[in-house]
Amino acid sequence: MRQSTLALVLITVAVGVGLFLIKYRVQGLEAQLQTLNRNIVQDRERIHVLRAEWSHFNEPDRLRALAGKHLDMIPVHSEQVVERGRIEEKLPERPDIPFDQPAAESGDNAGKEFWP
Repeated sequence: MRQSTLALVLITVAVGVGLFLIKYRVQGLEAQLQTLNRNIVQDRERIHVLRAEWSHFNEPDRLRALAGKHLDMIPVHSEQVVERGRIEEKLPERPDIPFDQPAAESGDNAGKEFWP
């Protein structure tokens, strides 16, 4: 009876220590879960704020006012739009490089397709 009692006490102590360790492990994991959930909520709030800012910054009227203030751009007039065949008429004269031929592969313009 003594050996069975001793074995039963040892098993009870081992189970108690195991439950104790598991309890603290679960509490640690719950704390991690709560931290992650808080971070998720904060990230969702930040995303909501960023979407609101994005909507504000992309308002057409605001962009139009900023473009008018900071860019020296004007609307395109119908006279500025030409057919492809008339582009050569609008370009400045460059007798050394014809418009319809690619640039020569020698000198400073080697490999360039556009005028400097």
